[in-house]
Amino acid sequence: MGQSGAFRKARIDWPLVILVVIAVTLWLVIARPMLLWWYWEWTKPESYYQHAPLIPFLAGLMIWHRREALFQCKISSSAWALTVLIPAIALLVLAIRSEMQAVQSFAFLAIFSASVWLLLGAQVVRATRFALAFLWLMAPLPGPVLNDATLRTQMWSTVLANKLLHVLSFQTTLQGNVIQMDNFNLFVDVPCSGFHLVLSLMTLSAAILYLVDGDRTKRILLFLLSFPLSIAVNTLRIALIGVVGECMGTSAAHVFHDWSGVLTVFAGVGVILGLSKGIGCRTFAGWPLF
Repeated sequence: MGQSGAFRKARIDWPLVILVVIAVTLWLVIARPMLLWWYWEWTKPESYYQHAPLIPFLAGLMIWHRREALFQCKISSSAWALTVLIPAIALLVLAIRSEMQAVQSFAFLAIFSASVWLLLGAQVVRATRFALAFLWLMAPLPGPVLNDATLRTQMWSTVLANKLLHVLSFQTTLQGNVIQMDNFNLFVDVPCSGFHLVLSLMTLSAAILYLVDGDRTKRILLFLLSFPLSIAVNTLRIALIGVVGECMGTSAAHVFHDWSGVLTVFAGVGVILGLSKGIGCRTFAGWPLF
């Protein structure tokens, strides 16, 4: 079999490689305050972004999954990328000096995408566009957006969990975000709001539904389903915390609370994978889907 595509024919241009290494190093040094902020957001207790370290690996899997199309791409640098790259660099420096964290994230990721365009060309960007866009999900949301979304999901989860407990024949009184039961008061605080699960499940669902085969329209509809699914799973989690607290005591409820967060993410992913197979998907990144 002969060579296929520019990727197999390309020779290493060592001066260019050295220049790229220097530029990337400088880029990372400039962006160090922002990267430290990302790390803090990802690793702090009750973080909304505990799934974020998985995103680069999933993006890499997406690129590998598209490797045949990528091998057919013609590598050619594009000067048009400078129209994005230069303003993005200036914006990053300004945002770091002004401590505008959300703007730092936007500029940092714009620099990365524009650099791919500059060095590898438009064909490569088109072939990897979903993976490049997926990387933007690493950036923490601006505080006002995060707070507003958290309050909304907190309200929905509390009201729905209260209704579910009534269905299960428990006597409850709802006061704000507190569900009062006979022997246990269930305080639905921000960590239990469900927005962490919404972010995690929708991010993982986007990756899964890109990597499986099958009808595109059905996969898009299934992705949209991941939002109400995350609310439903979180509602069930909150109700079960109430059941455990009422029947087994406060200590047992705290233990269940601490472990149930991870379990709900796995449960949501399992449901998405099961539904993927149900709509006719048979492979995940080329491998058989159980």
